[in-house]
Amino acid sequence: MSETNKRERFGRYLILDHLVDGGMAKICRARFLGEQADKVVAIKMVQPQFSKDEAFKTMFMDEIKVTFGLLHPNVIQTYDYGMHKGQLFVAMEYCDGRNLKEYLDKLKERKFVFPVEISTYIISQACQGLFYAHTFRDKLTGQESNIIHRDISPHNIMLTYDGSVKIIDFGIAKSQKNTESTQAGTIKGKLSYLAPEYLEGEELDARYDQFAVGITLWEMLCSRKLFKENNDLAVLKKIQECKIPVPSSINPNVPKELDEIVLKALSKDRNKRFDNLDQMNRALMKFLYAKYPDFNATDLSYFAQELFRDEIKKDREKMFEFGKIDIRPYLDELKKELEGGSGPRESDNSAAASNEPKAREREQILDFGFDDEVKSKGKTATVKKAAAALPKPSGTMTGAGAVSKSDKTDSKVNVDVGNKTTTTLKPGVTKSGIKKSTEGTRTRILKSDAKSAKKKNSAGVVAALLAVVAGCAGYLYYSLKEPEMPAMTETPPVKHEPDRKVASQDQQQHAPEMNHDFGADKGQLALAHFDKQKMQVFVDGVKKEVELSVVKVPVGKDFILRIQIEGKKHFIKEMRVENTSTVELEIPEMPSIAYGYVNTSSSCAHGEIRFEILGEKRVSQIPMAESFGIGFPLGLDEKGQLTPATYEIFFKKKGEDIERKIEITLNREDQTVDLCELL
Repeated sequence: MSETNKRERFGRYLILDHLVDGGMAKICRARFLGEQADKVVAIKMVQPQFSKDEAFKTMFMDEIKVTFGLLHPNVIQTYDYGMHKGQLFVAMEYCDGRNLKEYLDKLKERKFVFPVEISTYIISQACQGLFYAHTFRDKLTGQESNIIHRDISPHNIMLTYDGSVKIIDFGIAKSQKNTESTQAGTIKGKLSYLAPEYLEGEELDARYDQFAVGITLWEMLCSRKLFKENNDLAVLKKIQECKIPVPSSINPNVPKELDEIVLKALSKDRNKRFDNLDQMNRALMKFLYAKYPDFNATDLSYFAQELFRDEIKKDREKMFEFGKIDIRPYLDELKKELEGGSGPRESDNSAAASNEPKAREREQILDFGFDDEVKSKGKTATVKKAAAALPKPSGTMTGAGAVSKSDKTDSKVNVDVGNKTTTTLKPGVTKSGIKKSTEGTRTRILKSDAKSAKKKNSAGVVAALLAVVAGCAGYLYYSLKEPEMPAMTETPPVKHEPDRKVASQDQQQHAPEMNHDFGADKGQLALAHFDKQKMQVFVDGVKKEVELSVVKVPVGKDFILRIQIEGKKHFIKEMRVENTSTVELEIPEMPSIAYGYVNTSSSCAHGEIRFEILGEKRVSQIPMAESFGIGFPLGLDEKGQLTPATYEIFFKKKGEDIERKIEITLNREDQTVDLCELL
């Protein structure tokens, strides 16, 4: 292994690449070095200067205490933690995907909106993960942890490319296990996702996270921020007013049943919200499968892989290159290091501090694989070595950064670290008299006239640290000045006819004269106002899959595009695409129309039929594959009353060249005619 090709080894981990380089911590993708097996993990490595800070170490350990015991498919898993070469670190599950904010941004670029069913499913999974955290009990003591995440937003919901949903970043979570309590009047979290009770100074419970979940769902459905104003003071006032627009008033595709769920979760009075997130999850799942019975969890995977197709391809190529790395030299190096016991065991304090009993009592000794003990405030707990601490494989990780504070002062400060915003208010902020002042970069101190404030704000020891923190380029920082999302491109609501499924009409895999070589299709047709749940798309009679409102079409040849909705007049257009660039087509509003149906019974002669509907010539196999048959429109008189409609159908028996003409008259809506009886 040449020195030029040698990669950085961080204890038992081989660093593959850097995902984020922030001011307080950097996040890397790494490979666990094992003799028989290894895996890819995500490591958050705190910068040395912050790793030495006592308050930061306390906050770091609080996060570990909250997350280390959590094991749930919808919660990011923590594998390992410690101190290595003067740096605090935590190794976590690597999630092969993107956070929800990145999905929203990507859809914004492509002028798409999150599908209602996908949005519902994502939030239902987030509810399951959070409910697990809210009700988590320590397995050894049986003690309730009483975890409240306090920082739920699109940034902290990960969506993997295989369709998993993970809650990440418990960095400012409130728990029974916290060593450091939040100071009175200090707000932790993003302003746009706070709940009214937080600003009123009430004691928080799990319903606080429910409000943030409701905001996130609202923003997915409406493609815009819920609480968005020009400044933080205006955002806080808007949260206190808590006037929530009905989602369907902005996105007409949102059903009324979902409106009710969203508005219940966003009730200003938390007693009017769901009792817990399990109840909200049940309501979401009931709505999802009642409205979209064909939805499957794999739909999220298909959606993700289509949306990030190019990014996935590039990352797969990079991972394949990582897989070619010869790890034997690194394993040998690690083995020698462990067996030789080179150097003294590392602690998170200096040698000078170790000679001071009081300082020693406060410190948390986090050894990386050299010691089986972790000492915290005089108490000793046994910890497994890193090699044994890694459980089963999984997948990205979570936010970096935390806010440090003085050991002995009651300073109330606010700073953005990574994506976390900590804003200081005096206790009891109410609707009346919120005042704002700014002290230093990214430091907001919002004051009210509340009489409950008993201590004066002080910059204290924190001021020196803030100068460093202010330069943090945290990837998780969520800008409150985010631009509005563009106009939505989904179709407006249409009157839905009775629950007769739209038949898979005219699937001509066996009709040579109409069957294109769709594997060679290279053209793309972007359909504005396409609704996947209601619409079916056919190209020359062949049903086509539509991904993110884009359908593949042949290049350099004429074809017939048909888009149909049950109970609506088909949209039929003859088209030609000359090159491989994407062509945009707007789907117009389709008027309502009545249909009669022609089907075939099981005992029927085999062959094919030719017919014409709404100007489109079609061919279908006999017996029909469609369970409901093929819909033929009825006529309308001048007064708009239904009139009978007669159609000519030409039947050719299999193996014969002679066609037979059959006339069929449909007299009423939903009338069904068995074609086999006429053959």
